[in-house]
Amino acid sequence: MKIVIDVKYEESFTATSKAREDVNDILKKIGYQVKFIDVKKIESKKNIISNINNGYKQLKEILSKVPSNSTIVFQYPFDWMNYKYSKIIKKYSNRYNIKTVVLIHDLNSIRTSSMFGKLYYEKMVKEFKFLNNFDKIICHNTRMKTYLLNKKINEEKIIVLKLFDYLIDNNKKTNNGEYKKVIIAGNLSKNKAGYVYNLKDLKNTNYRFELYGVNYEGASSNNIEYKGKFQSDKPQEFLKSGFGLVWDGPNCNSCEGNYGNYLMWNNPHKLSLYISCGLPVIVWKKSALSDFVEQNKIGVSVNNLDELDEIFKNLTESEYKKYLSNVSKIQKKVVDGKFLLEAIKKI
Repeated sequence: MKIVIDVKYEESFTATSKAREDVNDILKKIGYQVKFIDVKKIESKKNIISNINNGYKQLKEILSKVPSNSTIVFQYPFDWMNYKYSKIIKKYSNRYNIKTVVLIHDLNSIRTSSMFGKLYYEKMVKEFKFLNNFDKIICHNTRMKTYLLNKKINEEKIIVLKLFDYLIDNNKKTNNGEYKKVIIAGNLSKNKAGYVYNLKDLKNTNYRFELYGVNYEGASSNNIEYKGKFQSDKPQEFLKSGFGLVWDGPNCNSCEGNYGNYLMWNNPHKLSLYISCGLPVIVWKKSALSDFVEQNKIGVSVNNLDELDEIFKNLTESEYKKYLSNVSKIQKKVVDGKFLLEAIKKI
């Protein structure tokens, strides 16, 4: 038997983002059964313990019904999951010869910079001890792999994903008519993407910005246009030309803060979103995926967003079409779930 375990909340509250849903759908195609653990939405710290105990009980019930010689894939993190869970998983897997795999979506211990947050994930969740209790660990990229090795994770356990998949109906082709344009899609709140509110200070006579997403509090101008939000499974109906920008933090001159610095270690799902639509990308030069972008010639990496005006000034339509051609090779893999399937084969 092959099983993937994920979490969902009551009353339509769900912890499964597009990335997690895609993992479930990809694995179902190769015979995995999806098992969900139901927990209440955490509205206060008071019900965290209740959630932990409730989830623990459900997990034990699921594991008790898994036959010997099965394979189980766990999607991580669950907000309430801690070291206690991985110990019971290891106990069952050893007893019944079950192979266990954990797929990392985020490493919260490096995504937070607060003292309380680090103590919580290091002392309570025990994130790296948690991960080390699994037979195999699917991580984002080689830089994250190095980080895990430095945390005493056994190298034989680690499998590199390379890129997240992004499942969509890929019938619509990219319109390459307007290419001197930068797309920004995602959570546009000041807390998450404060740099968006400083775009107006950039020199951008040779290109313009299009913004898509929730929580935008700014105004449109000649060079910055907010175009609302779209369904996560239909981005290709909106993102048809230009370059997709992967950037985070409060400033345009560098990626800083919790979210910005995190780009040095993770694979942003946003990059896969852009590639699924056939768009070349712009990334921070210090980000973990800058090497992937440059090696595959699917976009450009920059130290700061002030560089964009000169880049677009010199960019020709012929060069843009080369980017499109290179992206299309990876786009097919992303929308078909090939990166995850290749990682699973290595298990």
